Amino acid sequence: KQQVRNRWYRMASTRSNHLTQAVAVAEIQDRITELKEQLNEAKNQLERITSEEEHTNGDTNDHTDGNNDSLVHAPSKKRSTFAGAPMGKKGYLFKWQDRSIGWGGTKWALRFVELEKGKLSYYGSHKDGDKPRYVLSLRGCAVRDEGFKMNRRHKSSKSSAPPPLEEPGAYYHVFSVYQRPLDSFSGTDADTGADGDHELEDIVPLLRFSTPSLAEKTQWIQILSESCAYCDSGAFLIEMQQKEAEREKERGEQMKMMFPEFEKHQKGTLPPLYFAPAQSKKNIVRRPSGILKPKAEMYRTKSGDLVDAAKSNQRKRSGYPPSRPMHRSSTPSYLSAEAKIQNYRGFFNLAMIILVVSNFRLILGTIRHHGSVLEQMALTDGSKVVDHPFTEGPFIVGLLMLQALIINTFVVEWLLSRYKISEKLGMTLHFVNTHGALFGSCAFVWTYIDNPVKGAFLLFHGVITWMKLVSYTHTNEDYRTAGKVDITIALVEDLDPDEEDMSYPKNVSLSNIYYFWFAPTLTYQMAFPRTPEVRFWKVVGIIVRLIFAVALFLFLVAQVIAPNLSRLVEDLKATNGVYTPKLMAEYWLKLALANTYGWLLMFYIYFHLYLNLFAELLRFGDRVFYKDWWNSSEVSAYWRLWNMPVHYWLVRHVYFPSIRLGLSKGASTFIVFFLSAVIHEVLVSVPFHMVRPWSFLGMMMQMPLVAVTKYMVKNFSANSMGNIVFWVSFCVVGQPMAILLYTADYQYGQLDSDSCTVADESPNPLYAS
Repeated sequence: KQQVRNRWYRMASTRSNHLTQAVAVAEIQDRITELKEQLNEAKNQLERITSEEEHTNGDTNDHTDGNNDSLVHAPSKKRSTFAGAPMGKKGYLFKWQDRSIGWGGTKWALRFVELEKGKLSYYGSHKDGDKPRYVLSLRGCAVRDEGFKMNRRHKSSKSSAPPPLEEPGAYYHVFSVYQRPLDSFSGTDADTGADGDHELEDIVPLLRFSTPSLAEKTQWIQILSESCAYCDSGAFLIEMQQKEAEREKERGEQMKMMFPEFEKHQKGTLPPLYFAPAQSKKNIVRRPSGILKPKAEMYRTKSGDLVDAAKSNQRKRSGYPPSRPMHRSSTPSYLSAEAKIQNYRGFFNLAMIILVVSNFRLILGTIRHHGSVLEQMALTDGSKVVDHPFTEGPFIVGLLMLQALIINTFVVEWLLSRYKISEKLGMTLHFVNTHGALFGSCAFVWTYIDNPVKGAFLLFHGVITWMKLVSYTHTNEDYRTAGKVDITIALVEDLDPDEEDMSYPKNVSLSNIYYFWFAPTLTYQMAFPRTPEVRFWKVVGIIVRLIFAVALFLFLVAQVIAPNLSRLVEDLKATNGVYTPKLMAEYWLKLALANTYGWLLMFYIYFHLYLNLFAELLRFGDRVFYKDWWNSSEVSAYWRLWNMPVHYWLVRHVYFPSIRLGLSKGASTFIVFFLSAVIHEVLVSVPFHMVRPWSFLGMMMQMPLVAVTKYMVKNFSANSMGNIVFWVSFCVVGQPMAILLYTADYQYGQLDSDSCTVADESPNPLYAS
């Protein structure tokens, strides 16, 4: 049945791939047809423009040849045509800020300007990359020489006379780019005066620049005029339409690639935000018939008075008239969903400020009521430092017991791989040895270790060792009996060269099993993805962050959480151990915020810093220890995403084995949650030497919550509401309640029933013996 099922899956997958390829081919063919039609239309348009220019060229040449002297900065009367795009240019220029007030005494700002293929862009600096502040298409534009003005701060070597114009830095040479009127291309434009100024007196520049170098200005004007002429040619239209067709094609491919990814985003999480690129307007400016062919000289003009025209504070109309429009396009508000740029970095900074201020107030309140933990640490007896978890005998013996179980597992697997013992005997020994890591650790901690912190540390590593040994034996059994080693190795990338030909039983070695034991994973495979080398600078960075994060976590526990729990015990003493609603609500809210901080710090310390530290030291490549669980809109998504090593282990060694045994998906899911609930309860109850059901019940209550959030998302599309339910259930309700219940059971249970006094009178339970 399994072979038939696998064959059917392969056939279905092959058909699906063929269907997907056929659909993709059909879409590509349709797109090719559309592009061909657009190209033919562009060719026809070019032919029409060329015929119009040839028809009118003979009538206008004689009319305009005698008037080229009116266009200044033309090197000669030779007219150039452009077969392709003119060369580009980039550099720093001073830009006139026309819509701002010069608070600093000037309205000229240094900007990085780039001219390329008919588009003029400026940036804050050359480091801005591909994010220009403004882009201007030069189609229908022209450039104007606005003269110069003296730099009063410049000290010339020739103090007796004004410095020459060619002296760098002596003058600011100004030029501007303006929108050329449509009728300026007609033949009647040749009848203007000597400088053509009476038509250009009232123009308002689109962009205005200055440079301290005359040669630099001359070069900019020359290249800009050539670019303006090129942008009004038919070749530019063809190039723009071809680029638009290419952009449409790329945009379509990106959308095809992007939307399947959106559909494949982690199930049960908030969908990612996608801002569609703004559709460009195909606004083609058509020139009327009877116009001249575009020449570079037609796009250069000059101001009448080159000295006065460059002054920034001109009062005439051409400087900055009251009629100049400030609203130049239809643009949505920045907070609208239609806005192209939605950057909330400032609000994020404000939220961080509010968070810091509110938390500082919380810490000040705890210091005022309970004193400073730093002062208590200074008064603490230093002899207690000797009583360290790693210096006690039972703790060391417990760690050695785990190492003995690891070596026993290796020996049994080595005997099985060499066929020294039977499969049945070997798997029986594996079963006893593997589960000895779990039950032996529980018995050892319960019997010999009284301190909850030491017991939790040892039991935590005992549970990890148990899960690793289960995976080791289960995976090697599959290697040994199914013979799928070559297939599984082929699926792994970034292997070390000496591991590319790894096979069973080559992997059965002491170094291999110990690498797996130290590696930040719970699922065994004979070879893991590896990074090229250990980056020690990154190791140092992780260690520094780890020290600060652990110090912050301990300070939070000692300064905020522990004093509140001590007050809780005292209040329970006053009520004879009875939880009143007022008492419950008070400490519930006190612990909700502090517990959330502590929980997030624990996540950051362990899953991000601690596991990445071992991964870097061992060159372990796959470092997806968690995914975006904070976006979970379903509770089930949180359990799939927040702890990837445990999730992988449960899927591979619990869920799918249950499915293969014939159980339904619902029953297999129940087994997964039940096992997880038992392990959570063991990790809490055994170190505290008390059996309570709170962690177990908290885990099992996740199952109805999973059903509720799934129903909300499926029937009401309540992704955000599901995410809110997730945060409230964990940070406001679940974890603070569990802390209150365990504290009451553990610390109040140690009160003397006769004297009603706490067993330890230390002012802070963190220093209790």
